[in-house]
Amino acid sequence: MSATNKALLNITKKDTDAGFKKSISPANVPNIESRFKASFFFAIGVLSSLSLIGWATLNNSAEVSPVLTTSSEIPTISKIDALSVPSIALANSPTQKSSAKEVSAIYIDNSDKLSVVIAANTNVALPATKQPSVIPKTPREEVSQEFQVEEVELLPSELAQKSRDAAKKALDRSDFKEATKEYYTVLKYQPNDEESRKKLAALLYGKRDVTEAAAILQQGIKLDNDSVNLRLALASLLQKEKQPEAALSVLEYIPLDASVDYLATRGGLAQKLKLMDLANESYQMLVKKEPDNGRWWLGLAIVYEREAKTEQAYDTYQTALIKPGLSRSSLVFVRDRIKLLATMKGNE
Repeated sequence: MSATNKALLNITKKDTDAGFKKSISPANVPNIESRFKASFFFAIGVLSSLSLIGWATLNNSAEVSPVLTTSSEIPTISKIDALSVPSIALANSPTQKSSAKEVSAIYIDNSDKLSVVIAANTNVALPATKQPSVIPKTPREEVSQEFQVEEVELLPSELAQKSRDAAKKALDRSDFKEATKEYYTVLKYQPNDEESRKKLAALLYGKRDVTEAAAILQQGIKLDNDSVNLRLALASLLQKEKQPEAALSVLEYIPLDASVDYLATRGGLAQKLKLMDLANESYQMLVKKEPDNGRWWLGLAIVYEREAKTEQAYDTYQTALIKPGLSRSSLVFVRDRIKLLATMKGNE
């Protein structure tokens, strides 16, 4: 309660006390016979209870709120009228209760604003100002999570591996079109992937796209001129297409790490095309790489014989005969050539 309301309440109480003194005279209670005392006190108790209940109901339902209006709408009140509720006194009663209630009047303050103050000397508390309840926020209310999509740029090698795996799965389910697409993607990120390039060329060749398959292999050879695998793959493709000259042109170059298969294919093509210099070069390298393989000695002996080098051919056939690796038909061929060359030597 503010200081102003307290001051007004004190003034109201003084006026009310004066009014009571002037207007209320001592009550004369007639003597009541003892037989009526119980009924009288019971009735008084009921009335007192009803009064207290009604007063409590009025206090609970009353809203204490200032009514603000302009001075022109409300007539000026020059005198404070005190309204009092007479109290009921029970003399010589052990259950005597005093329920005097006072109501302050309407007043006008200095700001010409009309306020209504209701107060009582009973223990009726004015409603206190509501404080905002502090309710702990749930984690969802307290923390607003923001989901951010962060783009992670993969390395070319990672992108290539992703497509490589997809191509393998496509091959497993015989989806050759999808596998071809994925292998193109692999070469986009890793053009030096020879294995993927060979598989792509094989898929293209399987669709009878020979030109594209050969172009894929040639592109790889341009990237790595010493690629033995790509040169062999291209030579094999050209041989299947009945183009031995084109195949030998691919193998004419000898890489630094030329394999036995590379040299053997080169020597066989050169021998077939009767290009003895290339054939001789190839088999000379083969017998050095694998001196215990009779096949390479046989190839070199044939080269010598075609070059009309009879003595060298005879000795080389003899070496091929004692080396493992020849088939039964090859052994028959070698023996026949030795006999023929011996006869030629005798004639000489």
